[in-house]
Amino acid sequence: MRIRPPAGTVAASALLLAGALAGCGVAGTGLHPGVAAEVGDEQVTVSRVDEVTSNYCTAIREQLRGQNQVVPLRFLRSGVAGQLALVAAAEQFADEHGVEPGPEHDQKVAELKGAVEALPEAQQDAVIAIESAGTYLSGVQQAVGTQLLQEQGAANPTAADAGAAGQQAFNAWLDEQDVDFDPQFGVELRDGQTVPTDTSLSYAVGDTAKKGSADSPDPAYAGTLPASHRCG
Repeated sequence: MRIRPPAGTVAASALLLAGALAGCGVAGTGLHPGVAAEVGDEQVTVSRVDEVTSNYCTAIREQLRGQNQVVPLRFLRSGVAGQLALVAAAEQFADEHGVEPGPEHDQKVAELKGAVEALPEAQQDAVIAIESAGTYLSGVQQAVGTQLLQEQGAANPTAADAGAAGQQAFNAWLDEQDVDFDPQFGVELRDGQTVPTDTSLSYAVGDTAKKGSADSPDPAYAGTLPASHRCG
């Protein structure tokens, strides 16, 4: 079984790892221990992030090895935290407008279910959760954009216009929400996307340390990590 890694998680969304728990909450945030991210009224737990990361890594490991790719697990973990938080935000946005993500997302989920049916259920769920996130977000934005443009008098807005209007509305909505990430994940939501943010209180000095804190995974460095700290 070969699963295509999701764009934006394995490579393009390479994220920094930094920060730590302090006291009875997470330093610099309103989070409590065990909460990876809080978006509006929704929380994404650290245990959920770790569960999805572990199962997703296991599902794609053989493909990564076949492509001679190795990814530090912390990069994958941060990408998963960002994706789950973004979907949590999009779900609330969809609920407020009373919309569903639409047929493209349904088709994507159906395709993924067919592709991963031989995997254990937990791995299936992880792959579907991560790889369908993009179509969920775009589907919600398009549905909201269509709704808004029709309210403004556009009888049949184009997909491009609806998508742009929905993205603009989502970004504006997101700006009004309370969004916090545990600093250990080194990620934030900005302009409707997950982006890396440096929350480290220290600076990498040696060559190995610099590779470990780089903005994108270094395959050679990743290959030197213990098996429990890498995927691939």
